[in-house]
Amino acid sequence: MKGNVIGFDPDTNTGLIGGEDGRRYDFVTAEWSGPGTPAPGDTAEFAPAGERATQIRPLDHAYVPPNFAQFYFSPRGRASRAQYWLRYFLPFFVIAVVLRVAGLIHGESADEGGPILGVLFLFYLVALWPSIAVLVKRMHDRDKSGWLVLLLYVPFFIGIALASVALYDVAVRDIHDANQVATPAAIVFGGTAIVGVWFFIEFGCMRGTVGGNRYGADPLGPHRRHDVRPD
Repeated sequence: MKGNVIGFDPDTNTGLIGGEDGRRYDFVTAEWSGPGTPAPGDTAEFAPAGERATQIRPLDHAYVPPNFAQFYFSPRGRASRAQYWLRYFLPFFVIAVVLRVAGLIHGESADEGGPILGVLFLFYLVALWPSIAVLVKRMHDRDKSGWLVLLLYVPFFIGIALASVALYDVAVRDIHDANQVATPAAIVFGGTAIVGVWFFIEFGCMRGTVGGNRYGADPLGPHRRHDVRPD
């Protein structure tokens, strides 16, 4: 029989499934054969035994590939490593390099900007939210909360702010004041770099959870339940 998990208590390792017959069945995690723990809304097949559900097997929902807007602007759902690197990072990298090289050919530099480098700066601003949204989906694929993204972006922007104040002090005030701000900026950037290494390994190199998780269906399909090959 098919049904949906209505609730689950991790303290007692017990839960409740609503069957397609309209009845409710108690269950224990020992009867749950899927990865992870049951979550409300999970669809499963089970064998009813009186008022209890036994031999529970979770069913994966079919993965629906996101459209352009959903992939780049929505943090909901999951994204595989291949989607992250090929659909997000590669286009971002190519566009940034092309604009940078075009600016250099045009004779533009950091000291003497121009229209092309202005477009590059605007591109970075426009790509900020998509970079966050896609990274959050990659976190979801690892069954991690998307709020972890704050560990990377908050100190990064704090470091940018401190570095900007230090540069202002160098230009307008004196080097002593600049050093007082530059030191904490360097510390913040150092911490951000350490977090960045962890993010690269965890969310850039490691495959997502096998099968559906609390954030959605497996981007690689249900075959991964029995397939240990990397995505």
